[in-house]
Amino acid sequence: MNRLGLVVLLFVSMALVVPGSVVADSPGLYDSGESLTHTQPAGISAQTDADTSSENCGYPVNVTDATGETVTLDERPEDIVVLGPSAAQHMWSLGASDRVTGMPVNQYTAYLNGSDDREDVVDEAGQPVQERVVDLDPDLILAPNIVPEESVESLRDAGYPVYYSPLLVSVEDMYAEVERVGLLVGECEAATETVTETRSTVDEIETAVTDEEAPTVYYDLGFPWTAGEKTLENQLITKAGARNIALEANETGYFELSEEVIAANDPDWIIISEGSQIPDSPAVQQSTAVEEGQIIEVNSNYISQHGPRVVVPLERMATAFHPDAMEDVDAGVNGTDTATDSTAQESPADGSDGETVPADENGPGFVAGTVVVALCAVLVGVRYRR
Repeated sequence: MNRLGLVVLLFVSMALVVPGSVVADSPGLYDSGESLTHTQPAGISAQTDADTSSENCGYPVNVTDATGETVTLDERPEDIVVLGPSAAQHMWSLGASDRVTGMPVNQYTAYLNGSDDREDVVDEAGQPVQERVVDLDPDLILAPNIVPEESVESLRDAGYPVYYSPLLVSVEDMYAEVERVGLLVGECEAATETVTETRSTVDEIETAVTDEEAPTVYYDLGFPWTAGEKTLENQLITKAGARNIALEANETGYFELSEEVIAANDPDWIIISEGSQIPDSPAVQQSTAVEEGQIIEVNSNYISQHGPRVVVPLERMATAFHPDAMEDVDAGVNGTDTATDSTAQESPADGSDGETVPADENGPGFVAGTVVVALCAVLVGVRYRR
């Protein structure tokens, strides 16, 4: 068991004996022996056995998922259960939210209009509750890779078609996933439109800042955790025209970044989640970013859920890093000024989302009670937001 596993196991054990210290909305209780990179089986990647273009969108359809299982659907699924926030965001982005009968109903999906009207199919630890899923008798289950494979197999043994997503580490992975989901649920045209518009926005931003001098950035996931190589967050920082200092550590996935690396690279900017505090670390507090007040707050759901909404934090970061270069970029998501818009996780009182995303017909789509909750959330929260 690696060091991360030991730490998680320690705090989980504490949670079992400390009253009131349940780790809400976190996936990590079943993950004490895994690293935060959560790799899929060697040589296995999700792929479709048919063209995902709208003219080839029909049934029967076959899609091979991250476990090597071929998911076959003979007809359009009407009742769909999603087991993670990213899968829910994909369904909302495709205009297919009306067919979602069950999903995680919590702080990680509250930004999706109508999410609180669905049946909650996960427990407080973020694990699927099979009885709740079975009660909904779904035609299709979408399971992001935060879901334990044993849960996927158990649902398959119960007779349900389950599509298990591969690990997504880039925007290209995300585009492909949206196309696969579109094919499975019969929304190929919406998927193509979503991907085309999202890609256009991402490319426009990247092109605008490509010749600019790249500032250094420290991305805080809950000090000292950060995102390195082979993470979508790192790629977004790069596409926004900055250099992630975590790359200096030569680590992949999510890991602890030492104060020495932070101090040696003196970040020009610090990125934190909305509502979070700037880390009380000498290396951070003495950085150029803090001295100059160059702090960017991003919606952690948008940047970590690997869906079309990644354009929101991408534009926010690029506009902060390179305001002049971004002046002529009309990359607001469907006209929304995402660089200044409040990306609150809760929906406004009027029921609207306050933002839209490409091809989204239904709207786009921690406060720790104890030290145990806070530490466990830091270790595993980034995974469950997916």
